[in-house]
Amino acid sequence: MPAEVHEHYAPDGTLTGTTVVTREPDWDDDSRAWALALQIREESECRRCGGDLAETLDYDWKWEPQPPVVCLRCVALAADRETHAKHPEHAGMIHVVTKKPRPKRKPKGG
Repeated sequence: MPAEVHEHYAPDGTLTGTTVVTREPDWDDDSRAWALALQIREESECRRCGGDLAETLDYDWKWEPQPPVVCLRCVALAADRETHAKHPEHAGMIHVVTKKPRPKRKPKGG
């Protein structure tokens, strides 16, 4: 454990005693293990996408972009914000959207 020794002197410069201060170490075995694990993880992931390099560098697999997913709630909130932006008198109002079931589609040709 780290220790500090502080010497105490009288006004005339005579050493009157010492105090030894022992502190807990900043890093115990457990915190060192966590830090090492974090370092290993950070070194094994792509700096751009965060993917595991063992997986993302495997040329037996092909990565393909997927079409974007559209959150219908976000679409409704964006439309609501657009409406409020066009009408400044609505400033300060709370944006609320509700979830309603879609009407059933009628079968074609029937």
